[in-house]
Formats: sequence, structure tokens, C-alpha cells
Amino acid sequence: MANWPASLPQTPLLEGYKDTPQDSVLRSDFDGYTKQRNRFTAVINDIEEHYYLTDDQYSVFRSFYKNDLSNGSSEFIKKDPVSGINQNYRFVKPYDPQRVGLGWVIIINLEKLT
Repeated sequence: MANWPASLPQTPLLEGYKDTPQDSVLRSDFDGYTKQRNRFTAVINDIEEHYYLTDDQYSVFRSFYKNDLSNGSSEFIKKDPVSGINQNYRFVKPYDPQRVGLGWVIIINLEKLT
């Protein structure tokens, strides 16, 4: 399994960061009340991260995405920016690059696998 490249920023920008658990509760209606139970033992989190990259870092990221992750189809290991623990991630959709000044801001949408 690939690792997030060391030459890229290890933490995302604070602006735009989201870490949202997917709904794992199963609800059933019974005679006037709703019964609830956990559907899964492990819940996937939806992640949105923004990174500011130089031109060289953007080139590294593009190579990582295309070659190491087979255009984003493979899982990879990256440090969780909140806990600092290595976690498994995978891309949900292609990254969104935006030219900003002399660098790039990329927006990535991931699933954090637990």
C-alpha cells in the first residue's frame, strides 16, 4: 500500500477541512416508537482537505495520484491531521486543482477507513 509522499504537506489547510462520519444507524418503526441499532462495527468518515502546493509539490502529487494510486483507485496511508495516527484512506472522486498565485490549491475528497 502506498504512503502519502513525505515531500507533500503533512497537514491540510484549516480552511475547508471536514471530517464527517457516515450514518451507521438503522431505524425501524414499531407501534408508535422507533427502534435504533448500529448497522456497522466500523464507520467510514467522509473527508475533505485542501492543500497549498508549490509547482514541484503539485508535480509530485499528480505522479502519486496517477502512478502510485492508479488514478485514485487504490488505498493509501496518511497521517490523520487531528489524531496524528496513520490511517487508511481512499479517494472518493478526482482531485480539484486550482491555480492560486505562484502555487496550487488542491481539494481532495477522501474516505477514512477505520
